[in-house]
Amino acid sequence: MTSPTRDFCSNCGARHMPGVNFCRECGNPVPAVPGERARTYDPSGYSPSSLTSDGGAIPGQIAGMSNRTGAWLITSVAVSMIGSIPFLGWIVQIAAFIWTMFLYQRGQDVGARIVGLRVVRDTGELAGFYHMWTRGLAALVSFFALGAGFWTAYFDNDNQTWHDKWLGTYVVKAGSEVDNLPGTSSSAAKTWFWISITVFPFALVVGVVALILLLA
Repeated sequence: MTSPTRDFCSNCGARHMPGVNFCRECGNPVPAVPGERARTYDPSGYSPSSLTSDGGAIPGQIAGMSNRTGAWLITSVAVSMIGSIPFLGWIVQIAAFIWTMFLYQRGQDVGARIVGLRVVRDTGELAGFYHMWTRGLAALVSFFALGAGFWTAYFDNDNQTWHDKWLGTYVVKAGSEVDNLPGTSSSAAKTWFWISITVFPFALVVGVVALILLLA
């Protein structure tokens, strides 16, 4: 049976998940129980290696902006440039989209996969499909605000973009500590996913039809 001293954090009072060595809320070390085998990583638990600027603990090492920029260039620039090639571009674009939908399940997109990054939630898990999809929608706001949602990350203590802050996500380096974590999504992210694939396409069609009628 787990010792009471390991059930709750002595620093902040948060309940510990099984097999952890650090508190998932504040990063305070969990005292070892005599005779218990040391564990450095447990997929069912939580083993942080970074503390955020607000004192929270997240798994993995926060990625530098140079790596994040490289991943963004691959996803947003390189794929688009190749996509402009007649015929071949369409194949590449479709393949990139399918691959991205697959990678979204475990906190990555094409650029992040190639560079070796993952997106984690402040809950200590990988960002799942719905969370990554909604994060992508929020990134549009970061982009259309004169790109401020992106470039301000270069001056942020945790290298967070606006959409990272809204979704409670951090970009970290991929590795054994984070690669096997479960991918989860918030209920709000799931709601925005369904809204985006139903309401937005309908609104786009209505807008196009209205424009055609006005120009007719």
